[in-house]
Amino acid sequence: MSTFERNSSAPPELDDIGVNLPAPADFSTALAEGFARRIGTLARRGGASGEAVKWAARAAFAASRATAEGHVCLPLAVLARRFDASSAEVRAALFASGMASDGSQSTAALRPLVIDGQGRLYLARYYDYERRLARSLVAHAGINTDASAGLNADATAQTLHERLLRYFGPPQDDEIDWQRVAAVMALSGRLTIVSGGPGTGKTTTVVGVLACLLDARADLRIALAAPTGKAAQRMQEALLARAGELPPELAARLPQTSYTLHRLLGSGPGGRFRHHRDNPLPYDVVVIDEASMIDVAMAAHLLDAIAPQTRLVMLGDKDQLAAVEAGAVFAELSARPAFTQSGLQRIAEALGIEAARLSEALPDVSSDFDQGADDFFAQTGAPDDSDTPLADCVVWLERNYRFGLESPIGRLSLAIRNGAAGAALEVLRIDPAEPCAAALYEDTHVTLADRTVMRLAAGFAPYADALAEALAADTPDPLPLFDALNRFRILCATRSGPRGVDQVNAAMAAQVRRAAGVTLAVGAQWFAGRPVMVTRNDYALGLFNGDIGIALPGAGGALRVYFRTGDGGLRAVSPAALPPHDTAFALTVHKSQGSEFQHAVLMLPSVFSRVLSRELVYTAITRARERVEVIGARAVLAQAIATPTQRDSGLAARIAEACRVV
Repeated sequence: MSTFERNSSAPPELDDIGVNLPAPADFSTALAEGFARRIGTLARRGGASGEAVKWAARAAFAASRATAEGHVCLPLAVLARRFDASSAEVRAALFASGMASDGSQSTAALRPLVIDGQGRLYLARYYDYERRLARSLVAHAGINTDASAGLNADATAQTLHERLLRYFGPPQDDEIDWQRVAAVMALSGRLTIVSGGPGTGKTTTVVGVLACLLDARADLRIALAAPTGKAAQRMQEALLARAGELPPELAARLPQTSYTLHRLLGSGPGGRFRHHRDNPLPYDVVVIDEASMIDVAMAAHLLDAIAPQTRLVMLGDKDQLAAVEAGAVFAELSARPAFTQSGLQRIAEALGIEAARLSEALPDVSSDFDQGADDFFAQTGAPDDSDTPLADCVVWLERNYRFGLESPIGRLSLAIRNGAAGAALEVLRIDPAEPCAAALYEDTHVTLADRTVMRLAAGFAPYADALAEALAADTPDPLPLFDALNRFRILCATRSGPRGVDQVNAAMAAQVRRAAGVTLAVGAQWFAGRPVMVTRNDYALGLFNGDIGIALPGAGGALRVYFRTGDGGLRAVSPAALPPHDTAFALTVHKSQGSEFQHAVLMLPSVFSRVLSRELVYTAITRARERVEVIGARAVLAQAIATPTQRDSGLAARIAEACRVV
């Protein structure tokens, strides 16, 4: 059963043809209903039969709801089963309605609905995104096979080897260093996809790659970007923090700014992006961080704007939460590394090792959690992995430099990633009396027990102490508060409800105010020490989605909200001037992506919810550097770990088609 089939309400009919629509349950449902009415009306005006009109409305509603739930498409069989029909009947009715096409048409000629050759139902816009993305990927990856185009003129294996030693240092041990493998791939080709969890050295890899490229070409044009402003800022800060490890002349040529993807592509007339296929980005290298957050629409626009000879390096974590919008592009593309024999030989020579040794060290992708990868490769039509269009483009970084994979957090993250709920529970200590690295506190009540609230409040005790000390000073210093806040954070699976972000934030705000002796006027929202997270980009103020600020009295005693700047300084903004924001003692797991805390707590709902998934639990767990706790029932946690995100997509099929076109 597909995720859509599990989660969605039954597709409705049009009320003006004898079937009533239910009252809209949410905004996306209302949009789907409006679209269904419109498609049904157009089909009827076009002379379609009543039965064909019904199926057109049903399909329009179902496809719209599927995209709202993160799917790019919907198996036609799912829709057929809901009404006890066969896929062949539904396909025939939809084509008869005049509202569906088979996807062979040009973009302008597509009907509102598309049914591909494998029986997937799309909104035409999403089919076109997927098709454009696939064609761009195949074209760009194809350049990797041309050594003369991929390598710099002087980048022989010996030159690459010397540059790796210069900018990555000597190997630490006899194990394969996958950061160096990724570097050789990025230096040898135009498309490189690097997947690794927190602490696996993605930033280190990028700094080394850029140093190698700048060593060969001083005038290299480089762009750094990420899906959100905060992620872009973090990438810039991380890169500059490592710049001191480079020779000063190279460090000075590293990019001094980073962009959101929207700013990178630019705004153009009619809502279009300024940069596209006919006006590509003017860079030699484009590095995209947090690529797992990119949806299929943005991915299509991004690849459209990459010039043929531009190196594109995409960094992310295939096991983290996917994009909020439709698609799980990065997870699909990085599902399984594949290498040609010539690619393995090239990498091995640059590393100074035997190709056979590198081949033997390739990651084992035979486990159950990579079943999706098998499906992806099978759909490309490739007889074996090395024949996939993305061969020599994908690499996994497995070694963790933040917490060793043998540490409790490391073992827990691996168990979750593998979908092994039993193994995960074995790592977690249940209701420990003393603090430990990985614990589960069983609180199964609908509302949090008092002892749970007190335990959470104790996590913010250092923050409350720092707040009290700051307020006792003549001029409060926000910097110690930022340090204290990053030691501990609560990550919630849901926004609403007694265990959601809103109520947990309210409870923690009251506890911190009480501990620090901060009063709050009746009905007032702001108080000294309130941490906030910006939820919408404000380019005029230079504040971005994900930025964290802390309220403290400024000159004259009025509250100001202080934000850290990229150079370690501070800037103050009036609370009234802030873009939309939320209190930030607790964050949703989605909002925590890219962040790290010494101690993190995952707050589960009291019963299993459709928002829970393996990827959500993994993302929350890997935010912690030293300690992680889960609050909830063992059964709920186990079910979440056993529930991988499954987003319906036809990207593999589109890539296979693009290969045939190319």
